[in-house]
Amino acid sequence: MANYYFLAASLPSLVIGEKPEITFDELSSRLKINLSKKDFEKVVVLRRYVDIENVRYLLLDQPIEDRGNFSELELDEALLTFSGLPEYFFDFFAKYTGAEERLKYFSEAFSSYFLEEAAKQKGFVHTYLTFERGVRLVLLALRAKALRKDVFQELQFEDFTEPFIAQILAQKDMEIYEPPMEFAELKEIFTFTSHDPWERHRRIAEYRFTKIQEMVSKPLFSIEWILAYMLQLRIVEMWNEMSEEKGKEIVTSLAKI
Repeated sequence: MANYYFLAASLPSLVIGEKPEITFDELSSRLKINLSKKDFEKVVVLRRYVDIENVRYLLLDQPIEDRGNFSELELDEALLTFSGLPEYFFDFFAKYTGAEERLKYFSEAFSSYFLEEAAKQKGFVHTYLTFERGVRLVLLALRAKALRKDVFQELQFEDFTEPFIAQILAQKDMEIYEPPMEFAELKEIFTFTSHDPWERHRRIAEYRFTKIQEMVSKPLFSIEWILAYMLQLRIVEMWNEMSEEKGKEIVTSLAKI
C-alpha cells in the first residue's frame, strides 16, 4: 500500500460552514501528481458519480458541477463518441434515445452506477458506495411515504429480491417506513425537518460528512483517508456555494431523481 504521508499532512482541516483553505480543483491536481495509477483510479470511480449527475444536468440544459472527471466539453465529446464512460452507462443511453425519455428513467443510470462500481471495489470505496446507495434508497422510501408515491414504481430498476429492496417493499402498505438500524439517524433527520426542506438538505449534508469520517479506520497517510477527504471537501464546497434559494432548487431537483 502506498504511503501518502506528505500529501495528507499538507491538507488543511475541513469544517462544514467554513471556507476550506484548499479548493477541489487544487486537491485534484495534487492527487493526480501524487497518487499511484491504481489509487488514482479510485478517485476516478468516486468522481464518476458527478459525471453521471452532470449528464442529467446537460439533458436539463443546466450548468454542470465542476468536480467530475470531465469538463462540459469533454463530457459532450464522451457522449458523442460513446467513450470515456463505463459501458453500463452507454447501455442506458442506447436504451433510451430521447432527452425526455432519458430524464424520465435516469434513476436507472444511478442504480447501475452504484451496483456495477461497488461490485468491482473493496475497502473504503466499496464501503462508501454501499453507504451512499443506502442513503439514497432510504430517502427514496421516506419520500415515497411522505408523497404517497408507488414505491414499486420508484424502485423499478432495482432487484426486488435483494434484502435491502425487499425490506422496503415489505413495508409498502405500512403508514411509516422503518429503515435498517444503521440508517435510523437519517430517518430522524428526515422526520424532524419535514417543515423545512432547506434545513433537511443541510442536516443530511452534515450526516454524510460525519459518516464518511467514521468510515476511515486507516491512518492519516492512507489512500482511504485521502478519498474520504476528497468526498468531504465536495460536501463543504457545495455547502458554501449554496444560497438558501439555490439550496431549495437542488432539494427540488434531488426529489425527482
